[in-house]
Amino acid sequence: MFENRKIEWERQGRGQGTYHCRRCGEALFSAQQKFDSKTGFPSFWAHLDENVQQQLLTTYGRERIQLLCHRCGLHLGHLFQDERTPSRVRYCINTDAVQCQKEG
Repeated sequence: MFENRKIEWERQGRGQGTYHCRRCGEALFSAQQKFDSKTGFPSFWAHLDENVQQQLLTTYGRERIQLLCHRCGLHLGHLFQDERTPSRVRYCINTDAVQCQKEG
């Protein structure tokens, strides 16, 4: 669906900081791994440490990978295959689930 859309990587100076869980404050994603996937959702190609848990979700007659905060279990979004990224996956994140903390 999005395979042919060009990725727009974060502009110079905007790729600084860390995205944290809005509920518990756990560090989840680096702004350096954020990109514009043209989906309308914040998208990342990797997560920090083991702070994002993956769980199989079977709803609406299909299977998906649900992403949860490892510390508090907050639903963050979903994981999709995406050949355009260095990791070949896209972490599609709900805007309300994370907050960005800029570096110094």
